[in-house]
Amino acid sequence: MSYLVLARKWRPQAFNDMTGQEHVVKTLGNAIAKERVAHAFLFCGPRGVGKTTAARLLARALNCEKGPTAEPCGKCSPCTEIAAGTSVDVAEIDGASNNSVEDVRQIRERVTYLPQRDRHKIYIIDEVHMLSTAAFNALLKTLEEPPPHVKFIFATTEPHKLPDTILSRCQRHNFRRIPAARMIERLREIADAESAKLSDRSLALIVRQSEGGMRDALSLLDMILSACGQDASDEAVAEALGAVDRTAVQEICEALLKRDARPVLARIEDLHVRGADFKRLAEELALWLRHLLVARTVGEAPEELADSEKKAVLAAAKDADPAHLTRLFDLIHGSIWDVSRAAQPRLAFEVALLKCVHLAPSTSVFELLARVESLSKRLDLPPGAGSALAAEGGRPPQRPFRA
Repeated sequence: MSYLVLARKWRPQAFNDMTGQEHVVKTLGNAIAKERVAHAFLFCGPRGVGKTTAARLLARALNCEKGPTAEPCGKCSPCTEIAAGTSVDVAEIDGASNNSVEDVRQIRERVTYLPQRDRHKIYIIDEVHMLSTAAFNALLKTLEEPPPHVKFIFATTEPHKLPDTILSRCQRHNFRRIPAARMIERLREIADAESAKLSDRSLALIVRQSEGGMRDALSLLDMILSACGQDASDEAVAEALGAVDRTAVQEICEALLKRDARPVLARIEDLHVRGADFKRLAEELALWLRHLLVARTVGEAPEELADSEKKAVLAAAKDADPAHLTRLFDLIHGSIWDVSRAAQPRLAFEVALLKCVHLAPSTSVFELLARVESLSKRLDLPPGAGSALAAEGGRPPQRPFRA
């Protein structure tokens, strides 16, 4: 028996199972309940957030033997065949490989016929932005006034590439990136069901690598279970993902705040021996500095972090100077492009870190004025001369020359 990957095994089978897309689910459910279902839908958003899954669920909701209903039974022939992709009345079309006028012409000819068995004939076109301009033009009339038994569901990651004439004929739903906290919660449920013992820190690393896409997160989880087994440690997970160990990032950041170059260079040497990607290291360090700045500003660690990382962020940000953190972030974030383009990425990143170490202490304008006023009192200058001295750039006032 062939193995079924987690992304397919744990594909949502009901609207309520979809993570992080409640706004879309609620709208579709209300439309079905109030019998206000549009004839054409456009699902757009980043990859792996549930667009194609939502299209299949909508097809099941419309064609279920107990429907139309927002809660299809999942047991009748239409539901099971749509889930398996074998329904005769639901066609899933890849827009990248079926993008010609001839392909659209075939659709136009088929829509005139009634469904063979189900309530609606549904066309799901994935990556619809790949259709040619001529194909879009050939679809316009059919899309505007299709037969009552036909529904179109389009999915795309690049809606800006669609003509306005197509956009105006569709009911658009924007899918969002899934919040990190929701993804960690869902991955914890799946990991427990798969008897995998992964820490919250490992799950947070998976979420960070997936960039808000549940399909990517499940694919990474699948890879980790294959590479590291059911009891993978945090270090093994980081190595399997090719990610930078957060412990190293924290140590480098702590050394930068202390202006201590020795542990910084020692850590860089160790990471170089281990074959670290210095562009990725610069990105991770910039992200960690961002977390510190957020925690120092609002008093709370970002929600996407694991509990152990939240404690580390709050402890490091407690005594950090916000102005200094901002300057460190500017330098590290600005170095990402230089490191990615440098012939020797390690050297470029080391120099950027040394610039951070040698940053002059940040002092506010008010503190500088207070120091200047204190200095003017010591020099027995008239009141207010300190401010004038500061305005002159620290130069003493010029006295007229007398012969």
